[in-house]
Amino acid sequence: MKRREFLKLSAAGVATLFIGRIPGLGIEDAFAATQVLEISITDALKDMVTHNEINTAQSYFWIYKMKADGIEVPADCPGPTIVALKGESITVTVTNDLDEPHAFYIPGRRPDDPPLFDSGEIKPGATFTGTFTASQSGAFLYYDNLNAPVNRVMGLHGALVVRPTAGVAGHKMTPYDDPSPHVQDLYDAFGDPGVFPGLAWEQGDPSTHTPPFRQYVWLTHQVSPALFAEVGNLPPGQLYDPQKFEDAFLRDPFSATGANRLPKFFTINGQSGFFSHFSPGITPMGRVGEPVVIHILSAGLWTHSMHIHANHIFITSEDGVVTENPLWVDVYTVKPMQWIDYTVPYMRPPDIPNLRGIGRPDLGMPIGNGNRAYPPLQEFDMYYPGPGEDIAQDANGNPIDLKQRMSPLCFPMHDHSEPSQTAQGGNYNCGLISGIYFVGDRNTPGAMNFPMDEDFAMMFRNIRGIAATGPAPGPTP
Repeated sequence: MKRREFLKLSAAGVATLFIGRIPGLGIEDAFAATQVLEISITDALKDMVTHNEINTAQSYFWIYKMKADGIEVPADCPGPTIVALKGESITVTVTNDLDEPHAFYIPGRRPDDPPLFDSGEIKPGATFTGTFTASQSGAFLYYDNLNAPVNRVMGLHGALVVRPTAGVAGHKMTPYDDPSPHVQDLYDAFGDPGVFPGLAWEQGDPSTHTPPFRQYVWLTHQVSPALFAEVGNLPPGQLYDPQKFEDAFLRDPFSATGANRLPKFFTINGQSGFFSHFSPGITPMGRVGEPVVIHILSAGLWTHSMHIHANHIFITSEDGVVTENPLWVDVYTVKPMQWIDYTVPYMRPPDIPNLRGIGRPDLGMPIGNGNRAYPPLQEFDMYYPGPGEDIAQDANGNPIDLKQRMSPLCFPMHDHSEPSQTAQGGNYNCGLISGIYFVGDRNTPGAMNFPMDEDFAMMFRNIRGIAATGPAPGPTP
């Protein structure tokens, strides 16, 4: 399968390459580069960990392995997320260490734009050097565009995020160079106490460890260990037929034993299930009033319908084009090779109780007899027995504290495409899933007075850049 020694990958998660020190992705596992990236196109075996003791599956991949100014970046599939400011120039050297032609390609933002970078065909053993300028803001998929879709789906892909350096004069910043009037209105409303109280997108707050320019990348992909091994076992120089690859990947006959070439793993940034849900680079974690943008890039061949609980989302960009009227939706379809931006307002979900804290201003809609239609009556509003009542005592007669904590609360993100949720044994939490965390309100910045479980503490430390040692963040974050 491999012409050289395998590089075994772990489930550590995709690294982030900052071209300079740029705040805004909130990921601790980041590497700083100035202007030079060295890329080798090679192959690897990766543990497809699904938090399931009986599943020890691995898969073969082709990967982009990178160095930033001579410093090795942990290898994985997908490749590192590259983050740059608009206008920065990056020199890229690409060496093909495999036995067939490969490439490194970054399209323009829109389908009719010229590519940002195009190595063309790099023959086995050859090296290509070129320079590109991050001339357009937004999120881009970099990938191998040869023998499509085989080379890309085999693992040769990753994300580039270019952040704008200035907004429209007289307005708040958006993630785009050319926001439509309605998208600009939306981002102008963030931080407005009468609309979306809290912070604007570009605003941070050191007192709460809140970074500015809050954004995430969700790069979706699917893995077929059987098909990928079949491609890897071809004789040197032989190319796998693209139509045969696509038919096997999407339409292989069903097998009760799983002995087919359909995808078995559905990933976000190379992770799935438990590991994508608890990755600080994937799962947003913030306070009500701290809007974020999630760049969704689809590198595989599957259609996903990504559904975030707790908040509806605004679709602010689709296939590189800023939306004229941002849709406010519950779920939205992402097709293969699409790139779509979800802007999450981080409004207070109706089932988080508080004393009319920050969030969309609403006074409730009374319907008589002291009841209301909105916000809906949730379990946090229900009557709990008081001291002395049987249900509120343990077997020894001691009172039981039945209070619910307000924060942190985690809501799931899952895919409405069923195969991605029932992958690898039908365990829901082994598929394409993540979440969104709420850790409080911006109107009580010092009131993190809830017990911080270790999973929340780990997430909070990584996302907010807090030291990994010492006590978990408590009353003063």
